[in-house]
Amino acid sequence: MRIKQKQIKQTALTNNCPECFSNEGLLLTFYQKHIENAWYKMATSQITDRIKCQNCNTDIYPVRWTDDIERVREFYLKSIETPAHYFKLTRLAVITLLSIVVVGITVYVLLNNVI
Repeated sequence: MRIKQKQIKQTALTNNCPECFSNEGLLLTFYQKHIENAWYKMATSQITDRIKCQNCNTDIYPVRWTDDIERVREFYLKSIETPAHYFKLTRLAVITLLSIVVVGITVYVLLNNVI
């Protein structure tokens, strides 16, 4: 099973970085969780975010957020359109289900002499 975080929105912030105190270079990125395996592909409604300073190349974790950063993050979180979530079966799953149906019908016909 593979879990991917696909980027849905990225925004530059003008807030001061809590690490290097630069007022340019903060990047807020929102991600949607996608799950893929041999049987299905699914996009969940779970949204995560990440704030990174491009100047000092540091991830800014919620513990270090200032009130201003938190307010701006909440604003952008509300402005994101709800991403579409879906569930799709893969070809392997469809072929397997069809094979099971064909075998079941065949066994039913042979046991009950329907024809």
